[in-house]
Amino acid sequence: MPLPTQERLNKHLMRWDAEIKAYDAAITEYGRKKADLEYRRAVVMETAKNADEKLSQAAAERRADADSEAHQLHREFRAAESSMEAKKARLRWCQAVADALRSEVATERAERHLYADHGDA
Repeated sequence: MPLPTQERLNKHLMRWDAEIKAYDAAITEYGRKKADLEYRRAVVMETAKNADEKLSQAAAERRADADSEAHQLHREFRAAESSMEAKKARLRWCQAVADALRSEVATERAERHLYADHGDA
């Protein structure tokens, strides 16, 4: 007969696996958003430098900061970063729950073994 806590642990491990896959997807999305932002900033900065060769790097960066599309991409990048961090925290929680359930399973096994040795006294 399976241990009730073992069944809970197995279900939790399946949920944890799903969380790992979601975290992996969040990392991919974060990388994509970061690349989109950096690309847009580079395009704006290079366009500004090509228009005015005497433009300083700081001035080109200010123009990239002022670009509305770069601003929107920055917001999307930060949202993806927040989502990734939230999923990372969820994974730490899943690990803690799994550790606790493993401990309970070990305790239940030890109790069953102990009581099996004593019979129905």
